[in-house]
Amino acid sequence: MNKKEVDNHRIIIQSRLEELTILTASQGSDIKHMMAAIDRIEHLEKEQNGRVRSLESAMSGIKAIGAMISVLFSSLFGYLFTKG
Repeated sequence: MNKKEVDNHRIIIQSRLEELTILTASQGSDIKHMMAAIDRIEHLEKEQNGRVRSLESAMSGIKAIGAMISVLFSSLFGYLFTKG
């Protein structure tokens, strides 16, 4: 290779290196934005899980009360029908 070809090759490699540097910086910026979005999603998911947990505990309480009432009425009806 002569000097002209070597210089041309160096220029091409330098421009490609600059392109890769710009792409790497762009990807780093994109990753930061993605991480921020993921952090917001995780925060929202924790809030939602808290609301779901409180609703599930309320439903569990309502089911327990309903079960106690059904046992009470079935015992009462059983007593009345066996007495009569």
